[in-house]
Amino acid sequence: MRIVAGCLLVAAASVVLTQSSQEFHSRYGEPDMERFISRPGIGLTIQYGSDHLACQVLIEPPRPLIYTEENVPLMSSESVTEILEEVVPSRMRGKETGKTVTASGCNEFQIVEYENVSIMRSTHNCLPLKPEREMRATIGFKRDICPKQTK
Repeated sequence: MRIVAGCLLVAAASVVLTQSSQEFHSRYGEPDMERFISRPGIGLTIQYGSDHLACQVLIEPPRPLIYTEENVPLMSSESVTEILEEVVPSRMRGKETGKTVTASGCNEFQIVEYENVSIMRSTHNCLPLKPEREMRATIGFKRDICPKQTK
């Protein structure tokens, strides 16, 4: 009986000790970064500038916050393109100013520079008929308040 009561006490204490999002907001203020699930199997992490507008965006399969050595699934290129269009529509990007493509084995890295943003896409192309080839995509906004992109 004592063991059951002890387990219940530990379970209740862990629920009480866990803080909610609202409690963290109240204590520490607004976050400078947030993570969302934009599609099943696709995470969207946004880092904000001091003006609370997006500066950097990362699109990748959701991963645990604490690093683990597990294979990360790939994402559909079509879904990544849709998310890029939602976050920074083509009309907001400005004129294309440059493009770099680097291929190494099965992996390809493509950086497209626009007047207002830089978009990098990383793909794994060993299985060309498979729609899930995207490893990650990033968007860097070119605003004075945002950190400068390094290549």
